[in-house]
Amino acid sequence: MEERNLMNELGRRLAKGDEDAFTQIVERFSRQVFAVCFRILRDTEEAKDMVQEVFTRVYVKRKSFKGHSSVYTWIYRIAVNLCLSQIKRTRVQTVPLDDVAYRLASRTSLPDTKSQMLKDVIAKLIEALPPKQRAVFILRFYERLSFKEIAEVTGTSIGAAKANYHFAVEHLRRLAQGGEDFEV
Repeated sequence: MEERNLMNELGRRLAKGDEDAFTQIVERFSRQVFAVCFRILRDTEEAKDMVQEVFTRVYVKRKSFKGHSSVYTWIYRIAVNLCLSQIKRTRVQTVPLDDVAYRLASRTSLPDTKSQMLKDVIAKLIEALPPKQRAVFILRFYERLSFKEIAEVTGTSIGAAKANYHFAVEHLRRLAQGGEDFEV
């Protein structure tokens, strides 16, 4: 069964209350949901807690899944919304880019200290983005979602998803070029 059909079938079964489908979804998406939560929240324990909250919400709301989007997109939307709500509640303005920073740094021949400095600077640049731009940037850059999928996840239009991504990239450019106040 191809991936898309498998996801559609899991979604249908989940909506009907199938416990086995829920278990399969948790097993299939836990790592991806953790990665998104960690990138947005930038705290391992908080991300672990958020994964639990996401799947609790998925379980409670399982019968409300309508299948208008893939189950994958629906779960990501829940995860991003819960993380953004957490940021608003705690007023924490951090989002990690450690994964990309490590990938970028590993592609260079910089000594370890310079490599770590690059990782730290990239992470701080991402932390400076407003929460919505951070979420869109992470979903596009790290998770490789299409703008249509990002729009579904964030509950916005495709145009708004593109605009948020564009503004995030421009904001990062200005920060990196020293066009805005930024402390390393």
